[in-house]
Amino acid sequence: MIIKKYLHSCLVVEEKGKRLLIDPGLFSFIEGTITPADVGPADVIIFTHKHADHLDMGALKNFLEMRKATIVTHGEIGELLGKEGIAHERIEAGQTGSADGFTIKALAAPHEEIPTEIPHNLAYLINGTLLHPGDSLRVAGVEHVDVLALPTFAPWLRAVDVIAFAKKLSPKVAIPIHDAFIKDFALDRFNPLMYRPRLTEVGIDFRPLSHTDELAV
Repeated sequence: MIIKKYLHSCLVVEEKGKRLLIDPGLFSFIEGTITPADVGPADVIIFTHKHADHLDMGALKNFLEMRKATIVTHGEIGELLGKEGIAHERIEAGQTGSADGFTIKALAAPHEEIPTEIPHNLAYLINGTLLHPGDSLRVAGVEHVDVLALPTFAPWLRAVDVIAFAKKLSPKVAIPIHDAFIKDFALDRFNPLMYRPRLTEVGIDFRPLSHTDELAV
């Protein structure tokens, strides 16, 4: 399995010649550093929740123009897709689906508290290896994962809670996500100060990925 990150919470998982795309949202493309064309076509696309930094309808249409991907998501997002005439396969917490060779297990993961409407959020465990929690540090039904996509910066989190969440799941590797709120010069200081030492001391490889990097697991 190869994992790539395309800014913020957008990940691509490559396995046996197929590509699964998670949360291609506005924050990945808004500054023009990368485009959907840079990410490339996907065979499967999944969404954790409807916030624009995780679901950008314009970008989604670009991806579907490149390749008719199978979209897997929950009912709340399905309603939005239906209004655009975009087909999807529905999945809810506790269910396991498959698409193009990928196993997708949906897990209850309530969106963390914010002072606006709180959307429905699902976490996904991909091929039993990678967990993407969306905007949640409370994922039900999993005790350990090999690779954790770890939200590190958001209006709804504290660094101490992020560290506790990572330690609870004890992954081999933690890939920081949800970090486009923070400029690179700040990330270069915060990550070595807060996250890397606290996770390294318990045996977790804290692995930031740029859009030119990849992680083989």
